[in-house]
Amino acid sequence: MYRGLIPDEVIDRLTVERRIDQWTRYFDRAPGDETLLVAEHDDAVVGMASLAPSGDEDASAAVGEVRAIYVTPDHWGHGHGRRLIAASHAWLVGRGFGEATLWVLESNHRARRFYEAAGWSLDGAAKDEEMFGALLPEVRYRVAFAGVKPRLTVTSV
Repeated sequence: MYRGLIPDEVIDRLTVERRIDQWTRYFDRAPGDETLLVAEHDDAVVGMASLAPSGDEDASAAVGEVRAIYVTPDHWGHGHGRRLIAASHAWLVGRGFGEATLWVLESNHRARRFYEAAGWSLDGAAKDEEMFGALLPEVRYRVAFAGVKPRLTVTSV
C-alpha cells in the first residue's frame, strides 16, 4: 500500500510482528481518552482507526484527532473505511469535540481523496514526520462537526 510513498528499504523492514509491537507499546503508554476502533470481516480484523484528543501544539481542547486509519488493501472498496470514518466521527462527537484533524502523507493521493469525500479539508498545516526510519512530508486535514459545542474545561484557581 505504501510502495512509492515510503522508501522501499523502510517498507522492507516492516513486519506484522513489528507493527503489533509498536501498537502494543503505544496503547500501553496512551492516556485514557483514546480508543481503537476495528473493522471486521469473517471474524478477522481488516481495518482500524486510532482516535484521541489532538496532539498538535496549536490545538485547543475542542479538537480531536484521527491518529491513524487503515484498511488492508484486499478489503478496499468494501465500505470498511467509510464505516470506520463514520464511527470515528461519532466517537469524537460523543466526546464533545467540535472538530477534528488528521495527518496524511502528502503523496498519498488515494487517502486524501477518501478524506475529502468524507468531508475533510486541508487546513494549511504541513510537517515532516519521522516514520519507520524515514522523514516524510505530511499535510493536515480538518473537519468541523456541525452543532457540537466544544467541551468546557474547568480549572481551579
